[in-house]
Amino acid sequence: LIIIADDRKPVARLGTRAPLPVEVVPFCHMAHLSFFNRLGAKPVLRQADAKTFITDNGNVTYDLHFENGIADPAALQEALLHRAGIVDTGLFLEMADLALIAGENGIQTMTRASTR
Repeated sequence: LIIIADDRKPVARLGTRAPLPVEVVPFCHMAHLSFFNRLGAKPVLRQADAKTFITDNGNVTYDLHFENGIADPAALQEALLHRAGIVDTGLFLEMADLALIAGENGIQTMTRASTR
């Protein structure tokens, strides 16, 4: 997998610039609110045109806001994906082999080995 982005995308800590999207089955989705809070997140149900946003799979999305970012993305991913009713998250950990980051000063190449 190769990721191509501009130089505004990389961050020192995930969750500091944008919330983490989490896809949840609609049945009893509100039962996850206290779980999200225990993880240190402020959950916001995603809206579109003044209605709850529904994914292509018929699920809802919560945007999890972390005041100081995500301290341990791998542990968070593990906790979320082992919770019944949570389909997936916007964390794409250890997936890319190469990232090309373009900016005013040219293109920076990042490989998986260089980011560890």
